[in-house]
Amino acid sequence: MDRAEITERVKRIISNVTNIAPDSIADAASFTRDLDLDSLSLLEIGVDVDYEFQLGLPEERMRGLDSVNDTVALVLERLREREAEVA
Repeated sequence: MDRAEITERVKRIISNVTNIAPDSIADAASFTRDLDLDSLSLLEIGVDVDYEFQLGLPEERMRGLDSVNDTVALVLERLREREAEVA
């Protein structure tokens, strides 16, 4: 899975939680500053991202995410970790 596909899926998750159109969510958008999300929305996005990509991440790793790019980077990192575990 490439970065563009992950970004699209993350934006779709954000859209489902917030009702913001995916195409109006910038890659560099900050969850709190640009999208004005509250902690409950952030938690829901974190849970949905974890479920969507089957990451199995502890909540602590999801808490520090501040933007779409941060989230995509974490998904990529975790997918690479899982590939390495299998290899």
